[in-house]
Amino acid sequence: MMGRRFIGLVLLAAVCTVLGGCSHGTGIELGAFGSSLKSNDLGQGYGGGAKLELNPIDWCSVDGRASYLRFADTQVNMVPLEAAGLLNFPMAGERIVPYVGAGAGYYLFDADDADLQNKVGFFPLAGLEIRLWRVSLLAEARWLFLQTDVESAKGELKNLREADVDGLGINVGVLFRF
Repeated sequence: MMGRRFIGLVLLAAVCTVLGGCSHGTGIELGAFGSSLKSNDLGQGYGGGAKLELNPIDWCSVDGRASYLRFADTQVNMVPLEAAGLLNFPMAGERIVPYVGAGAGYYLFDADDADLQNKVGFFPLAGLEIRLWRVSLLAEARWLFLQTDVESAKGELKNLREADVDGLGINVGVLFRF
């Protein structure tokens, strides 16, 4: 269901770009952000990442993201590779841009004391971008839906067959427009 919505958002962005009947967006944005994720079974994770956003029209954009999160309590590292479709709502002369969206990703796991299977997950998100000339500040909240199989583990994950990675994530960072 979430995957169909994401594909719909991407197709909508492509159609508006081809038709050219929409107002022009900011183009390409490249950003860096700090991340946190409060996972049900892995605990609190912190890290950072980068994103490349294509904003062909004011109210719609797509982005690709890569990040790294470290869950210190369970000694697990996670590398999310994600794509998202966003609906933007420009306000105040396009300086303040709230947005909502949905995305999907492939999540790579690495741990010394556990063997976690890499999996696909989904997320809805809501955020706010504050544009300052060619630089923007961003803040967003999202809920990750992700379950991964635990092949073998020691420590806190040893009694689990499946780890519930679901949780609230927060990203805060900067974007540069080109």
